Amino acid sequence: MGHSGSAQSNQFSAAEARSLQAAYAVCIEAQQFFRRAAQQVSNSNLRYKFLQLAKLHLDAAQRLAKTCGDAETAPDYRSELAAVQFWYLHQAAALSESSQQQTMLAELAGLLQQQIRGLRQLTGELHSRAVRVELAQLVAELQISSDQLQPLLKVLPASGK
Repeated sequence: MGHSGSAQSNQFSAAEARSLQAAYAVCIEAQQFFRRAAQQVSNSNLRYKFLQLAKLHLDAAQRLAKTCGDAETAPDYRSELAAVQFWYLHQAAALSESSQQQTMLAELAGLLQQQIRGLRQLTGELHSRAVRVELAQLVAELQISSDQLQPLLKVLPASGK
């Protein structure tokens, strides 16, 4: 409902801007990770879910970019979200090593829960109602995707296929 994105971005405190930048950075790394992971896995159900998660993160990153505007604030790397971001970055680089895929898949379920916790915490710290609603929507979508992904991760054979 017609609110100006640039006026909205100017209302954030420095701490909120850093937190939103951290959420944006996580979404970018997660999108790239899930896109690459979808190319690497042979299980079609898992590939489909990874593509869904890539799109979810891309959409969230685009919304956060509009929300954050042109903020030149460095992300808050002390947050729980920073650990999630670095996991996605590291695992995206290691995806081509098939010996690492099973470990990555085993860690993924816990990582998504860590990401959800970090986003929930961030949501509670923000003053802007519109941004809180936007992040709450992302958290809900991630929780649904995580719940749908859990059974797929548990039934994979040792070969990851």
